[in-house]
Order: sequence, then structure tokens, then C-alpha cells
Amino acid sequence: MNEHLEDLVAAGLYDPADPSAAERLELFTFLLDEMGASIPELVQADEQGGLLSFAAFRTLRIGREGLTFRDAAERAEIDPDVALVLWRGAGLAEPRPFERRFGPQDVATFRLFRLLSEFLAEDQVLQLMRTLGEAVGRVAEAEVALLRSNIEAPLARQRKYVDVARTYQAVADTVFPQISEVIESMHRHHLQAIGRRYSDVGAPTTALNVVQLAVGFADLAGYTGLWQELRPEHLAVMLDRFEATTGDVITAAGANVVKRIGDAVMFVTNAPGVGCSLALDLLEACAAAQLPKLRVGIAFGDVMVRQGDFYGPTVNLAARLVSAADAGTALTDEEMKQRLERVRGGYAFVAAGRFDLAGFVEPVSAFQLLRP
Repeated sequence: MNEHLEDLVAAGLYDPADPSAAERLELFTFLLDEMGASIPELVQADEQGGLLSFAAFRTLRIGREGLTFRDAAERAEIDPDVALVLWRGAGLAEPRPFERRFGPQDVATFRLFRLLSEFLAEDQVLQLMRTLGEAVGRVAEAEVALLRSNIEAPLARQRKYVDVARTYQAVADTVFPQISEVIESMHRHHLQAIGRRYSDVGAPTTALNVVQLAVGFADLAGYTGLWQELRPEHLAVMLDRFEATTGDVITAAGANVVKRIGDAVMFVTNAPGVGCSLALDLLEACAAAQLPKLRVGIAFGDVMVRQGDFYGPTVNLAARLVSAADAGTALTDEEMKQRLERVRGGYAFVAAGRFDLAGFVEPVSAFQLLRP
């Protein structure tokens, strides 16, 4: 007889009459004997719906706990109230005063706050923390969604609960630490690539970091209707193909993906001619990949780069042009045409009419990009 059986029944965790009783008992035995969990911990995890991921989170906490938030801030010699403002800025929930879930890595994080304050004003440090928090949060969101869909879902359907827990624990122990190292490496390479984007064109330094860039938006025409027509798994495959295709084409052109919003991708390049050729390459690549027709809007001009995002009339114009474009076409404006019409590029400009675009007082003359 399992030595934990009576305690599990008494705690309300185990019901011998449950159809999945054997599988749950196997899971509890693993968590108690191999992971060193206590019955109260499992009760709390069960109430929060986190039994299957308990082993992973315990692994992530090993050696990284023991301090309260205030303890960690004080060890880093930073005002706990200032640390709390930055912590919330990074998108993390305010910790309860008695929680001892902080450790040496958190102390190092708070020391970074202090170091940044030697170079930047407090509001600028807060801006950077927001950007870091959003970026890392997005990575974590993608990781969890990937694991839930591809590991937990198929195993849980077969009631292989202990296999889910073991796999999660293995990922937390071996994969997640390596992802942290990959992030460090990618950070370094992105710093170099973005630095070259400025230096290659001799972009002047300004207080608001205003530079001249070609900004483009591309989205799948009729995407909203596809939700009604396609099964979720088919839609997921289509979006994966869209992201892979557009990502490959944009990076191959030497441009940068700024962000993705559902069925849309935003990109920038400091070369307007590259932007025009890229717009047509995207249309052709998505057609070749048998995706729904793409539409693209692109504009060139002054852009303010702030907190990893891009602002200004040029960005707004590109966003409005993609909304005005017909499926399978790319639109740009008169300024881009005048700048490039004498250049022997892989594109030509054809008048598409004047459009009343939201946010613009006067109608905007638009031009369709075509191959010569």
C-alpha cells in the first residue's frame, strides 16, 4: 500500500473512486518522493490548478529563494520603494511582504537598477525596465504556450500525468537555463546589428532619437473571416507559415522585424529602395507559400525610436496605407515615389489615386508598387 495514501485522502487530494485515481496517485508519489513536496504544498498547487507544473516551478526556485523583496533590495543597496516601482514597471506583480521567493539573482537585478541610475534619470531607467519586462514576458508567454500545447495537452489526454510533470521538470532543469544563455547571445548580436543600422547611414544623434527610416506594414487580407472558416489547428499552421515566410524575407533583405500583431508584421530599414523591393518580395513569397493574399503599406521619413518601438507620421502613414491597399498589392506615397522614381530598382510606381486616410487632414496620393 502506498505510504502517502491516507494523508492524500485526508487532504482531499485523492479519491480512490476517481476514474483517474491510479494516474493521480502516481503523480503524487513522484512529487512527494522525488521532488520533496509536502502535502500542504500539493493542496495549494491543486487549488491553483498547478499540480502538473509544480515540479517545474520547484526546480526553477531551487537556490533562488530565501529572501523577501525588501531583503533583496537592501542587499543590493537600493531603496526598496524605488525597487518596487521598477519591479512593477517590468510588469511583475507586487510581492507580499512575507514571501521569501527572492535570491541572489534578484539581488543582482536590483544592483543593475542602481548601476543604471548612475547613467540615466529614474524615469529613463523605468522606461528600460518596461521594455525589458515586456520583451522577456513575451518570451515566457511563448515558452509556456508551446509547452502546454505540445507536451501537456497530448499527455494529459492520455492521463499520463506523471509524464507531464517529469517532462516539465526536465525542461526547467536543462532547457530553460540554456534559453537564458541564448537570450544573452542574441542580445549582443542585435545590439551590433541595430548599431550598424545607424552607423551605415551616418544617422545624426538627437535628443529624441529621430532618424530617417522606411517603415512597412504587411498583413493578411481577410484574416478576420478566416476565424470563421478554418479550424483553430489549421489557422495555427497558417500563422506559423506566415511568420516564417515574412521573417525569412525581411531578414534576408537586411531589414528588421519590429513586431507582430496577429496577422500583421511591422518592419523597418534605413534604405527606402530596399523597403520597396521588400514589399514586392513579401507579396510574392506569401503567394508562393499558398497563404491568403498579402497587402503592404510602406513610407519613408522621420521616425522617433523609443523603447524599442517607432513613432511619428511616417509610421502612421504606412499603417494607413496598408489598410487602404487591395489584397495582393503594395501601396506607398508620393514622397517615396519622388525619392526613388529615377533609381533603377526592381520596382515601378503606378498612380493608385488619392485616399482619405484617418489622421491626415488632406487626401494622400498613393502609388502602387509593381515590378518594372
